[in-house]
Amino acid sequence: MKTPPISDDRYLRTTTAIPTERDRAFLVFAGVVLVAIALGFKSELLGQGQVWALALGLVVVASPALLGYLRGAEEFPRIEHYIPVALGAVTLAGLSVLVPELWKYLAFTATFGAGFVLQARLDYLRLRDAEKRGHILVQETILVLVVAGAYLVLVTIPFNIVLRLVWIFTITFLASYRSFRVNGLKIAPRRSFIFALFVAQVVTFLAWAITALSSWLLIAEGPFAVMLLFAWYINRGLVRHTVEDTFTRNVILEYAAFAAVLIYLFVSSYRPPGQ
Repeated sequence: MKTPPISDDRYLRTTTAIPTERDRAFLVFAGVVLVAIALGFKSELLGQGQVWALALGLVVVASPALLGYLRGAEEFPRIEHYIPVALGAVTLAGLSVLVPELWKYLAFTATFGAGFVLQARLDYLRLRDAEKRGHILVQETILVLVVAGAYLVLVTIPFNIVLRLVWIFTITFLASYRSFRVNGLKIAPRRSFIFALFVAQVVTFLAWAITALSSWLLIAEGPFAVMLLFAWYINRGLVRHTVEDTFTRNVILEYAAFAAVLIYLFVSSYRPPGQ
């Protein structure tokens, strides 16, 4: 009796897709290039307007580098992944005007480069569902630092009041949108957009109120930036914990403490007219 012919499927081998790891050297190289561009902000050949234009150029250079490093996951890297480098560029452009010491500015640019590499790496892991415990805290720290730096620059450099408020609104909106999309539970883009608008309105209103009451409030640039940062942190956190339904006693105590400091800074800066 003849045996049946052997099926060709027997010799077929199943292939599995092996995830490829992006070369971190490319990310480090991109960070070095961005630091070199940021050092150009200190050139005496550039005026203040040209510095801001060069900051935009830094973002333009950084965006393809981020796209090339982050792409390849199931989810295409969206705009929230480019926000930290944009906020960092604004901060460095302002610090190049405010910080006269070159060594201090070198330290700021080196921190920016390291933050760029670290933030891109963590975003890379998050897009591939490889995020580990503690990564959210690092992402949060990077975002808080760039937001604080941007606020300090905006309240220190002499801007037109309307332009300053527009900048504060934009910075707050971008930082809030990034937080709602990346840090913690991912919120849908439309809801993140609406929530970010709400937070930006509150912080911008506070900035307007402080500016309008400048005859009664004596607030230096540092405390002014801290007040804006606390207002952003509190409102953004309240929105996130409401969406996630994660309000606990510790969370309430945390935001109550920040609110108490914010109120203290506001009240302690009051000076009656004529004094």
